[in-house]
Amino acid sequence: PATRLSGGILRPEVAQAMVEASQHCVDIARLPLGDIPEALRHDGHPPLYYVLLHGWMAAFGEGDVAVRALSGVVSLAMFPLLWVAGRRIGGARVAWCSVVVLALSPYAVRYGTETRMYALVSTLVLVAYLLLDSLVGDPGRIDRPTSSPWPPAVGLALVTALLLYSHYWTLWLGGATALVVLTIGFRALDAERRRRSWICLGSLAVGVILFLPWVPTMLYQSAHTGTPWGEVFRPATILVVTVTDFVGGGFGELQLMSYALVIAIAVAVFGTIRTRAGHQVIELVPTPRARIGAELSVLVLTLAIGWATSAVASSTYASRYAAAVVPLFVLCSAAGLAMIRTRRATWLATAVVCLALVVGAGAEIVSDRTQAGVVVDAIAADLEATGTPEALVVACPDQLAPATLRALRQRGLDVAVVPFPEGDPRFVDWVDYGERNEAADPAEFVAAALADADADDRWAVYAVVNTSYLTFEGKCEGVLAALGADGAPVELLVNADADNFFEGMSLWVRRPNN
Repeated sequence: PATRLSGGILRPEVAQAMVEASQHCVDIARLPLGDIPEALRHDGHPPLYYVLLHGWMAAFGEGDVAVRALSGVVSLAMFPLLWVAGRRIGGARVAWCSVVVLALSPYAVRYGTETRMYALVSTLVLVAYLLLDSLVGDPGRIDRPTSSPWPPAVGLALVTALLLYSHYWTLWLGGATALVVLTIGFRALDAERRRRSWICLGSLAVGVILFLPWVPTMLYQSAHTGTPWGEVFRPATILVVTVTDFVGGGFGELQLMSYALVIAIAVAVFGTIRTRAGHQVIELVPTPRARIGAELSVLVLTLAIGWATSAVASSTYASRYAAAVVPLFVLCSAAGLAMIRTRRATWLATAVVCLALVVGAGAEIVSDRTQAGVVVDAIAADLEATGTPEALVVACPDQLAPATLRALRQRGLDVAVVPFPEGDPRFVDWVDYGERNEAADPAEFVAAALADADADDRWAVYAVVNTSYLTFEGKCEGVLAALGADGAPVELLVNADADNFFEGMSLWVRRPNN
């Protein structure tokens, strides 16, 4: 689980914020289409995925399997795209290595089964990559189209806009891509490739123009939402978190495999194949090869621009943002793995990589994302055992409320959920989040929650709590203290389990006085 990554490189509240967002996505997508943009002003994301999920739920329902299936279907589309991309780089060997690495990647498994936009981002990036390669890729690449530049140019403009409407980190991807294309244009020896480079830059610009209607909302989000749930990362930490999470960073053994893939990328950059004594061998040379130069440059520049922007804006980083560059990481590492020439070494390297990825992917599949189900089962059992006629659930912080509410409804419990410090339990309002949390008074919140529910001495009040979230220091402890301020007993029913759940939470109960 992400809460155990690298001895605490990724703080628990970052992982927890990842989990509540899945249910949050469903609740926003469930709104009428006209209400989604306003809801997103308080959330901090662009609208494309939510609009797609809205239509998907209308067609296939709102159950867990149904809503997650959208990401699954989108993820499946990545494989043929990745095959074509890998084949263009280095033939069938790179294509096969790319597909195998992606299929077993814990990162891909996670976001291919999660109700968020990251699988969509990676798939669109692959589409954009193929269009870019058709415009400005090396003319000597395998299967590279050489026809008119205008169809891929139009497609690139549209896909650029779709990426920007999917996730804001694609802005940094676009900036990095523009820099690389500009370099290709200036360094190109033939006039046709230079012309295609300028056409490509024009397509990127048109994509940005198509995004302009959403820019006022993005600026509002930038000024008022941000990432109050995490801290600013150092550049080396961003790189380590990204690479290790791709292979399943919650486990030290898998982190070693992530470094092995980095070595494979280095081999693709500095390796060349020579024939020695009748055998093909890999030799390292001091001059970088052009094999994956553009892909690796875009990958590194995107992370660098993203870090610099985060540092200036004092915002945090999460490895899911790297969905914008994960396809490039796959292609670069596959290019290195494909350079192995002997049959025995190929099988050995493939077996080691696949074994590590299978372990990480299996951990992603069996790990529970949230402890809400355990907590709600405990609430149901307590209500049945005590015969309490009425109950209320308070959630501190509010980020626990969406998952708790959904688990209650799935269990058939019609119990109100009141989030601290305020708001609708289906959503998390990120506008001026830190300031509102700091100003909130736990005692006033508890008094207002009980008054609004018309709760009396016959009611049981359950508190779903996690005290590790940023901007809530001391607040949730204050809520528990306020629940017992009148002398009513407050009892712990469930301990928070951050080791086995991405989103841990404890459960407390204030029992009726009678």
